[in-house]
Amino acid sequence: MSRRSVLIESLQATPRDLARLLRPVSSADALWRPAPGDWCIADVVAHLGAIEPRYLARLRRVAEQDNPREPYLHPDAAHDLSRPLAELLAAFTQARAETAAFLQGLEQRDWGRPLVHETVGPTRLRDQVQALVAHDNDHLEQIVTLRERLEALGLMS
Repeated sequence: MSRRSVLIESLQATPRDLARLLRPVSSADALWRPAPGDWCIADVVAHLGAIEPRYLARLRRVAEQDNPREPYLHPDAAHDLSRPLAELLAAFTQARAETAAFLQGLEQRDWGRPLVHETVGPTRLRDQVQALVAHDNDHLEQIVTLRERLEALGLMS
């Protein structure tokens, strides 16, 4: 199995993993914050949905332009938590499907296309996809930790 296939499969698995982690989370649980200013579970899911189109736009530029300069994607300061958790998950799932479809349509040689990242410096498209997988894993772990804290406090509904 190629690295490309493994990365795409990892990206495709995230919505399923996320859905499984969210299954026992109630609406109230999703909004619990460990401390003022800390992210709640809904923040994490909203962030994943908001960052995905921005990341896809970056990948498209790298595939279409010669060695583009790409900025660091700063996390959104605030999230729209007026939508139910299921809608936030659905938005992310749809956006991720678009990213996976785009990546599947690339030729093998496209995965080596260069870019200059604001904080990383010279890198390649495949490294950006690997960074997206790592980003997913960080946020899945964040949800696991939040759930553990909710359970330890006896707050899981």
